[in-house]
Amino acid sequence: MKKVFIVNLSILFLSFSALAQKTYTLKQNFPIGKKYDFSVVSDQIINQEVAGQKINLNQNIGTDYTFAIRNGDNMEKNIEVVYNRIYMKSSAMGNVMAMDSDDQDSTKPNPFRGLKGASFNMTIAADGSIKSITGVDKMLNDMASKMGTDSAMTQSIKAALSKQFNSEGMKQTMESTLRVYPGKLVKIGESWTVDTKMQMTMPIETITKYTLKDVKDGIAYLDISGTLISKGSFETMGNKLETDLTGTNAGDAQLDIKTGLILNSHTRIGLMGTMQSMGNTIKFDLQGINKVTAKEIN
Repeated sequence: MKKVFIVNLSILFLSFSALAQKTYTLKQNFPIGKKYDFSVVSDQIINQEVAGQKINLNQNIGTDYTFAIRNGDNMEKNIEVVYNRIYMKSSAMGNVMAMDSDDQDSTKPNPFRGLKGASFNMTIAADGSIKSITGVDKMLNDMASKMGTDSAMTQSIKAALSKQFNSEGMKQTMESTLRVYPGKLVKIGESWTVDTKMQMTMPIETITKYTLKDVKDGIAYLDISGTLISKGSFETMGNKLETDLTGTNAGDAQLDIKTGLILNSHTRIGLMGTMQSMGNTIKFDLQGINKVTAKEIN
């Protein structure tokens, strides 16, 4: 009986050992011909202090896209990206400002109006990095033509839009959302690091560590933790600012192993420090929650 018990324990140990060593492939593997809805939402509370005056700002910013997988191979896919909706609501010192691409009233100023239905193409690699962005100039022309009443106004609108919607900025924005994959086989409990940069308003570098926490029913569960750094310059409303900010991000995500689709991601971020503007030092503190959800629509 003793020998049988020892053998059974050995078999059990080997079984657990084999399970623990199982490796998984996590990568972008979107099937050609499929379409996905992507939603990216950011809620932020920003506290600033300049010359003893405190300013509190609440912001809600969201973008809804459709990704149509047009062609590609096992390494790269070409995706047509269509803006379904982009919106922003901010409130500070009793004032509220809201813009929404769904509001197509041409009598009101709304730089988001031209974005509804706008599209461009991107090529994404298996590791989630964006290899190229194309079609941006045509997209800006289409957006400006919806909003301008004559050629001079159209060109002015296009020039203003191009400061935010340009190939490099859009590449960074997409990578900050989609570049989550390890680029290697991973086991449960194993971690990898991804470094992304973004400058839509202020410059931000994010160094994020992902850990494969579990795999169940074809879904990979990830833990997220990392650091944020903002050291650089940007311009807003005609003012140039220099940032010296640091922070953290933490959260979780779920990926479909078969396609690599980010089904759900929830990340809490904090960023604080100082900014310099026109000789003034601004104390800055941002607390926010970023959410990404996606689903197949055909």
